[in-house]
Amino acid sequence: MGCRGTIEIWNNAAAPKSDERPVVLYTHDGAKRMLYNLITALSRKERWNDAPYLSRMIFCEMMGDYTHGTTGYGILTDNVPDVEEELLVDMGRQEVIRKRIGHDNQTFTFEELIDD
Repeated sequence: MGCRGTIEIWNNAAAPKSDERPVVLYTHDGAKRMLYNLITALSRKERWNDAPYLSRMIFCEMMGDYTHGTTGYGILTDNVPDVEEELLVDMGRQEVIRKRIGHDNQTFTFEELIDD
């Protein structure tokens, strides 16, 4: 089954909003590395207000050198059921909400996340 996870990028403040759909970055096996991938992308302190570019930077961190594979990663606009971890990136608030099965949700600002 893998270790499935998603990073949802919400562009317009107040995520999630019913009139907005996120960009959802999906990994079939890399949920345990997603937070590290996100921290690595945010640590560059670039494009924090530019959802298309930050989304690409995060996805590149998730994929690493696996750019020509045909499985393992995907991009969609709906969430995937039964993932082990979800990271919601709220561009407007510059916050990340971490949702994991069996744990309370955690919320971090971008700054808090890269400082930890």
